[in-house]
Amino acid sequence: MNRYAWMLFRAYLPAMVALAVALGAMLWTSALGDIDVLKRLVPYAKWLPPIALLAALLAGGIATLRMWRWQRGEEPACSGCGGALGRLRHAPTGDYRKCMCCGGKQPISP
Repeated sequence: MNRYAWMLFRAYLPAMVALAVALGAMLWTSALGDIDVLKRLVPYAKWLPPIALLAALLAGGIATLRMWRWQRGEEPACSGCGGALGRLRHAPTGDYRKCMCCGGKQPISP
């Protein structure tokens, strides 16, 4: 995989994790719901798949919007490789954003 494929993987990873949680919760409520020990938790667990699917949709939509804005030049880019920058991080030395392509730290000027 090239660095842009890794960048997309990192951008969509939260959506993929939320989708995996939704699939696991669906499996739990359907296939494992007949086990007596877990049967009491099924009414509560039935809400996990829709919530996780909504979280996956939201995370995927945000990632898509950020990548689209980065491609159009409206989102900040790494000065070294030109990749998209991640979320704002706070450190004792100052705020920075981490590049999703090369992993470099880009300081945020005040």
